[in-house]
Amino acid sequence: MVILEYELAIERHFLWSHRHYVIHKPYALPKLLKSRSVWDYPSLIDIYSLVNEITHHRKIDEIESFELLLPVFPDMHIRSCAYQSLVSHITPHELNIYLPQILQIIKFDYYYLSSIVEYLLKQCINNYHLVYKLYWHLRQLLLTENIHFIRYYYIFMSLLYIIEEYFYIELENEYDLCINLKNIGLELKNNKLNKGYFLIEELKKLNIEFFQSGQRSCRLPCQFSFITNNIDIKSCSIFHSLTSPFKLVFNSIDLSCEKYYSIYKIGDDLRQDQIVLQLLTCMDKIWKSNDIDFRLSLFNVVQTEERCGFIEMITESETLLEIEKPLGTIKGSFGESALYNWLRSHNRNERDFRIALDNLTYSCAGYCVATYILGIGDRHNENIMVKKSGHLFHIDFGKYLGDTQKFGWFNRDRAPFIFTKQMLYAMSDGGTSNDAMHRFVDLCCNAFSILRQNASLLLILLSHLCSSNVPNLNSDAVRFVYDRLAPSLNYAESITHFTELIVDSLNSTWTTLNGLIHKIAQPTNSNNSLNLMSNDTTFSFVPKTYTIATDGKIISAQVIDYEKRTKQSKYYLYKLKVVRLNTTYIYRTYNEFYELYERLNKQFPLIGLDLKFYEQTEDNLIAQRRIRDINDFLENLFRLTSEITESDLVCTFFHTIQRDQQINDTKEKSNEELSLRSSQNSSTNNQSKLRIQLNYDNGKLFVMVRHANNLPLINGNEPKPYCKCYLLPDESKLTKRKGKLANSRNPIFNDTFTYEMDLAEIQKRVLQVGIWNNVLNLGNHVLGCFICATYDGIHVFNVEPLAQKCYLDIGPTTYAEMLYRTNLIAYVRADHATGLPSHVVNIYDDQRKAHVLELSFHSSVTSIRISRTRLVVILLNKIHIFSFPSKCRLLHTIHTRENPRGLCELSNNNESFIVFPSNAKPTGGLIQILVSIEKNLL
Repeated sequence: MVILEYELAIERHFLWSHRHYVIHKPYALPKLLKSRSVWDYPSLIDIYSLVNEITHHRKIDEIESFELLLPVFPDMHIRSCAYQSLVSHITPHELNIYLPQILQIIKFDYYYLSSIVEYLLKQCINNYHLVYKLYWHLRQLLLTENIHFIRYYYIFMSLLYIIEEYFYIELENEYDLCINLKNIGLELKNNKLNKGYFLIEELKKLNIEFFQSGQRSCRLPCQFSFITNNIDIKSCSIFHSLTSPFKLVFNSIDLSCEKYYSIYKIGDDLRQDQIVLQLLTCMDKIWKSNDIDFRLSLFNVVQTEERCGFIEMITESETLLEIEKPLGTIKGSFGESALYNWLRSHNRNERDFRIALDNLTYSCAGYCVATYILGIGDRHNENIMVKKSGHLFHIDFGKYLGDTQKFGWFNRDRAPFIFTKQMLYAMSDGGTSNDAMHRFVDLCCNAFSILRQNASLLLILLSHLCSSNVPNLNSDAVRFVYDRLAPSLNYAESITHFTELIVDSLNSTWTTLNGLIHKIAQPTNSNNSLNLMSNDTTFSFVPKTYTIATDGKIISAQVIDYEKRTKQSKYYLYKLKVVRLNTTYIYRTYNEFYELYERLNKQFPLIGLDLKFYEQTEDNLIAQRRIRDINDFLENLFRLTSEITESDLVCTFFHTIQRDQQINDTKEKSNEELSLRSSQNSSTNNQSKLRIQLNYDNGKLFVMVRHANNLPLINGNEPKPYCKCYLLPDESKLTKRKGKLANSRNPIFNDTFTYEMDLAEIQKRVLQVGIWNNVLNLGNHVLGCFICATYDGIHVFNVEPLAQKCYLDIGPTTYAEMLYRTNLIAYVRADHATGLPSHVVNIYDDQRKAHVLELSFHSSVTSIRISRTRLVVILLNKIHIFSFPSKCRLLHTIHTRENPRGLCELSNNNESFIVFPSNAKPTGGLIQILVSIEKNLL
């Protein structure tokens, strides 16, 4: 860890005097050098000797190099060794990521042209992405650094000198664009009257004077690869905020490319957002290096001037506030279905919807862990967004590293992080999946454990930024992250700790109340932004504008049916078939059609369309007449020019809204295919499961009982389960451990049982974990257990009441299987001479207390499997299938490739599948699996 304090001189002396014993340990060098309090000339001989000795035995890795470049190590010989090591390890991609830290490291070099500066400038010769990042970082430092201004100015001028002239001109164009936008933003912020009209005129002027009506192109500071030649003024808008940020949409010089969406903001220090996003990028890199992708949606932030700059917008996404609005203020905040319904409405295909739920689970887990560790505050439903693909992400990181949002003295950030019942409801497929919460907990705990293992990198990166003059970034902030990573806890304790945080966040009512307060405080404009060139393209029932880019081109639309509704008052809904790339079905009232008719005539006065409007009476006869009139109206509408049929007004009217989705979902649920799939899913998910993790460390066995799924009902009632754990044999019950009581069929126990015992002794014991149901005055009922065999024979235990049911004193046993909870046990002894499995399979009947069957083979038995009708014996190159238990006879023999581990599995249902290593030569990977689906085989 980077945080290491030696409170006593004796501790420093002890570590230094024993330095030769730890030189082979990774990360030892910085700790040893910190223990040396005197760095005078005579001491340098020993210090340099130690450095040379360590570098002779092993290479200094990347994390050690970064730590040796902290200000506490000012010696240039040490820094030179660290530079050489860092340069040898760092990749061009990592150089882009760690550039902020490297620019801070440069501050503490003795010379302006240090080896790291020289390395940076050389890398810029062929790496234009690095040039662009370095250019804007240096411009930012020149505005904020006073003491080191000359040093950074020297690097800045050197950078401009070595790059080619055309690239220098491009960078200056970018800077000129930023100056123009800053002036517009400052005037807009001070304009109290018509902000929208003012911004339209200024952007028009910018298109003409700066972009020269499309003849001049420019790259963007927040996206180096995007080249624009004008701004799409129609798509721009102003956000309702104190600082008046505005959305800028840039058209690409390449007409085949999509537009680039960004926010230009004045008044906030965007360096905080940059730091948080850099640390999120590092976390994402760490997770991916451990083969897990949490699907974070990261975006670019560039501060171009002091307290102003660009923020990249992630399109196809909405804030939780906007997602909740269709359900109303109270129901949207306290209900659980808003997010689920929204994802369902944007993922009509079943496969896409499942992927969206998966994306939501992973991304939410990643951001929960990341925002907790970084102490991201001011979290509410306006700065948490969800993409239509299900990816959840956070924005606006003005409060971080423990700096929470307060209302007076009252702390508004009261939950550890944002994880709500609404999110869980969506992850669990509308509350139908029993293991969604368990899966989410496992993902979070896995992410947290990986970051704890890589804590040094995160802490060192933060430590280097303590000298950057960024608000709230100091040694206390580093200590805050250090404490959040909980280094004093072992693995089992850290899992328990983070699971408790998840439960606390889920049950926090303040998160919901905080979101409700933000919703009430919002302006009536549902989009929280003011469109500059609005043509009144929204409707009373569709509060947001949709375009041909978002929904696709409409070929035709036709009313195919109508339905009567009697909620509050009688009215009719007309079902429309909207033909586009993906045909959709929507429902509209006649008044909504008339609203479209009025809006079309207002926006296109010469349209010439007519729609008869009958009296307000609603009856079946009038509804039938209206179908004919509406279809005539729609047929004439789609004969008009593309300016009208592809307008935002038409696209918005025919967009699938939540009401359409709910009606379609209701109809789909009655579909026979969906019912069949549902019954199949329920049949396969009824099996009870218990997740346990074992860890042995420093003479202690940690048994972590994580969670259980699908526990049986007790007399039709929900169980109240808890865990019991034993290491048997234990007549005096000294190893008995009892967990916390839960109230669910799918409980999260999060119990950790610890046994201080030698490994040799543990290997002689049988671990028994049982789940019991607690019923007041009625005693306890066992819900399940599992049984293990050990070196001294076979143990079978019953847990109701707790007692050893059977013990076979047969010596070392390699394999044993019990036929479910019957009295039949199949086992294979170990050969006394070699310790390997014997050639004999024995069947023991516990009820008769006798062996009932013995099967001998020509080679060692590598494993056995047993079901209600079959006994499968796995040899090195063969699999024998016997009828069982009555009239045991050989049915089939399968020849396999060498199978020393006895890989084979039987299905536990009536399909009778068997899975085993194929006899064919594998074409890829380590092993090829062959699945037989012939029922006559088993």
